[in-house]
Amino acid sequence: MAVRSNPLARRAILIALTILMGIGLTLASLGYKQPANCQEICTGAQPCQVGQCEFGEQRAGFPIPFVRDAEGGSPPSGWGKIGPEDYVYADLGGFALNVAFYSLALWLLQTLIWWLFRSLQG
Repeated sequence: MAVRSNPLARRAILIALTILMGIGLTLASLGYKQPANCQEICTGAQPCQVGQCEFGEQRAGFPIPFVRDAEGGSPPSGWGKIGPEDYVYADLGGFALNVAFYSLALWLLQTLIWWLFRSLQG
């Protein structure tokens, strides 16, 4: 049976594609890091200066940060900032909420476009 003639299969494929795009947007959101400019570790002996962060202070992900600098999980050059070694300690609940957020946003956008297309047709 062709997918065109089966609305249930078409809807399932659309949902799967929306979730996959939500996962892609969630992974792309890892580029959003706060505080943004962490170049070195800040020790407790003095207040942090511009470009310094404490252990675990820098987080990545939007709207919910789901990756943070893991204390002791990085090589010393990566302390205080997020690196590839910190993705192992990602918060799966935060990841799932971000996927749900982006999937819902994409679904609403698709629905709006479909509604506009239908109303312009007649």
